[in-house]
Amino acid sequence: MGDSTTTIGRVAFGDARLSAQREAIARAARDYGSAFSAEDLLEASARTAPGVGIATVYRAVSAMEAAGFIEPVGTRSGATLYIHCPHEGHHHHVVCTGCGAVAAAECSVVDSAKGADGFIITDHDLTLYGLCPRCQR
Repeated sequence: MGDSTTTIGRVAFGDARLSAQREAIARAARDYGSAFSAEDLLEASARTAPGVGIATVYRAVSAMEAAGFIEPVGTRSGATLYIHCPHEGHHHHVVCTGCGAVAAAECSVVDSAKGADGFIITDHDLTLYGLCPRCQR
């Protein structure tokens, strides 16, 4: 992995408090590889930080989202799904409903909506769902 504890912690949490449990949660989020819920992070981070609790995970998820380290990409069975996305710039995500794989998708929504009846677009949210090539087989 090569990251020092303080490097991943500062990226994931900014100036927020850093503990060994938060470090494990941030690494699990970074390395998860697909969309994850807080419960998924609990299971993944418990492998390296036994005893981590769901309340700690929820607080860490909130702090990581506020720091921009993770972002919500939709829901599964009522739970919010998150990803750690390395892509820069404005884009959206396609989430596989089979395995949770996530891919970046370019955005043409804002460009096509410019000037619509005099509106100034200030924000939008879009999540696409489908099946990845592996789940289609």
